[in-house]
Amino acid sequence: MSNYEQSKTARRVASIIFLLVLGVVVGGTLLSEQQKSATKELSPTFTKTEIQG
Repeated sequence: MSNYEQSKTARRVASIIFLLVLGVVVGGTLLSEQQKSATKELSPTFTKTEIQG
């Protein structure tokens, strides 16, 4: 394999890994936001107490 082919393969692998990491970060952020909004809807006094205390 030529140097160009090797670098092309490495770039593809790196881009796939980057997209997977980005997907995990975005997915985790979305789940966290959904959990926060669900907690606020269920018990608003509990969250106020937690913030103050």
